[in-house]
Amino acid sequence: MLDRHQSCGGSHDELIYLSLGESWEGPPAALREALGRVAPYEHGYILTPYGLPALQDALRTYIPATHGLDPRGLHRDYDVAVSQSSTRSAMFDFGRLLRLKRPEGRPVLVCSTPGWDYPGVYASPSLGFEVRRFTLPPEHGYQPEVAEVAEILRRARRDTDGPVLLAINAQHNPTGADWSPQTVRAMIRAALATGACLLLDDAYYAVHAPGTTPTSAPAILLDELAALPEGDRPLWLGVRSLGKQFRCNGWGIGAATAAPATLEALAQLLTERSYVTAVPAQAAMAAWLADDACDAYLEAQRAAYEARRRQSVRLLADVLGYPPHGYVAGRCGAYLLARIPPAFDVPGTDFRELVLRRCGVLLGEAHMSSPGTARNASGSRIRVYLGGGAADLDEAITRMAKEGLMWDA
Repeated sequence: MLDRHQSCGGSHDELIYLSLGESWEGPPAALREALGRVAPYEHGYILTPYGLPALQDALRTYIPATHGLDPRGLHRDYDVAVSQSSTRSAMFDFGRLLRLKRPEGRPVLVCSTPGWDYPGVYASPSLGFEVRRFTLPPEHGYQPEVAEVAEILRRARRDTDGPVLLAINAQHNPTGADWSPQTVRAMIRAALATGACLLLDDAYYAVHAPGTTPTSAPAILLDELAALPEGDRPLWLGVRSLGKQFRCNGWGIGAATAAPATLEALAQLLTERSYVTAVPAQAAMAAWLADDACDAYLEAQRAAYEARRRQSVRLLADVLGYPPHGYVAGRCGAYLLARIPPAFDVPGTDFRELVLRRCGVLLGEAHMSSPGTARNASGSRIRVYLGGGAADLDEAITRMAKEGLMWDA
């Protein structure tokens, strides 16, 4: 898209990126400075597949504390390791593990629409999951309909002898909706009733409006599993991105939480293809999580996201003429989901390409696709990243208005 824009005379220097989570300011200064203080050995090989021990120790405190997990269950009901080379890699290895544990039958992934690019991981030729999606009705606040999810799980279990995997993204990308604890608990119970495995994607758990207590899917799951004999518990994996919290997605560092035996199996799969990666960055992250400035940074970032969320709503309504039903600005995550204006929501018109060509503004896909693959159907919606500057948001909407890309055009 950018190459086509440039070939038609567009300038890369004047582009405004509101698409994937582009950030030009980088992580907090104290975190960057910690990179310069890592020990010499932390620039070499680290053989433990669970990540740098200092960071794993930090996460074994941080994840239970922030998710509200019973610390007495650590090493018994769950353990925490460093997720390396992105949480996407951990998801992929989890898919490999499910295929190895249950090689018969075609595996099935159950996930939301709109949603993150879970199909890009699990429906890839390497894993071959069939994708079945449940909807998020706007009239219900983009909360999953539990009856629909349960029925999809029942049908999937009836249709295959292979693994069935339910993806729960409680701080939902891209709507920003925080799925209620009651909804998440009911979804988990539906999965347990059908023997489905669970992926808990908490990428944006720490990115929420001030005063919001996000739903902790791992805490709910562990509460539900407590009543089950160990042999009846399904495989599950929780992933948490630290890059989303601290503007360092390129470091590829996060947390992986699962039953100890599952983490051990995932560690064996990791060592088939890689040593531990980004070790200096892991050392810096361990130091940063112990810094009192860490919590203060997150509080300031939450306030900044909320301010830009409100700014975006105001701009959509006052400048582009959007009605209230034309967008959704949730309380969690880094995005706003907006409908394509009716005049431009027509077959043969790619609204994202149109905005890029006319305005030099790159918007995001509502239903993300893997690079190099066919785009997913985005349901007449686009995604707006809120992590850039307030001036960029003002300029982007002003450009769209000047080009007549209004709701009532």
